[in-house]
Amino acid sequence: MNFIDDTPRLELFRIGGIPVRIDVTFIFVPLLLLGILQQAPFAIAGPAFAAIIVGVFLSVLFHELGHAALARFFGVPVGEILVGGFYGYARMLDVPRSTLANVIILFAGPLANAAIFFALWQLLGSPEISGAGYFHFTDRPDWMSETPWLAYATVTLARVNLAMAIFNLLPAFPLDGGRIYRDVLAMFTSRAAAAKVIAGLGVIVGLWAAVTGLRIDIVLMLIGAQIAIMNWAILKRPNDAEQL
Repeated sequence: MNFIDDTPRLELFRIGGIPVRIDVTFIFVPLLLLGILQQAPFAIAGPAFAAIIVGVFLSVLFHELGHAALARFFGVPVGEILVGGFYGYARMLDVPRSTLANVIILFAGPLANAAIFFALWQLLGSPEISGAGYFHFTDRPDWMSETPWLAYATVTLARVNLAMAIFNLLPAFPLDGGRIYRDVLAMFTSRAAAAKVIAGLGVIVGLWAAVTGLRIDIVLMLIGAQIAIMNWAILKRPNDAEQL
């Protein structure tokens, strides 16, 4: 992921000796939230705004900590964890010894988000979930009525973590899913050929996300466009996927 190496960043703290840094692109998170929350009453929007920013940061951080913890388990040193605007990066300083180890390390990130989603979903009273990821409440817990800003933030963060868990497993670079499926395919063909297959699927995934985002969510649109462009470039130069 050399494209982020030159992004200005600030070290916040260390976890287990691993520096945790935030880069300048994280400023897009509050800017996008301002647009999303501008229709909400200030009594809700003000506290929810702060809670969601912190929650998004922690969601990305725990995703990357999942990668880092499993990397260390398999003896792979981790140089840093970087949190940016709706993305994160755990920089591994060595290559896992086996394909299976690498796949497990990659799965750990989405699994962390799935665990966060499940905890928040339970806290919300286990509401029904529609195909679009919206919650349908039949019996709201009392705390949701007593603290509407916290309820708003919790619902938002539950949906964010559900989206992170699912989206990251799609077959596209630089998502975890793209690298998982590339490694599995490479067991039957060359890594370059496997990368081309995933990049082709990644262009489709990116375009789908961008078109869908036009209707429902600007963040999804921007992420989809980035994914489509990146995978198109990898389709032309499949060896570039080795840098991810």
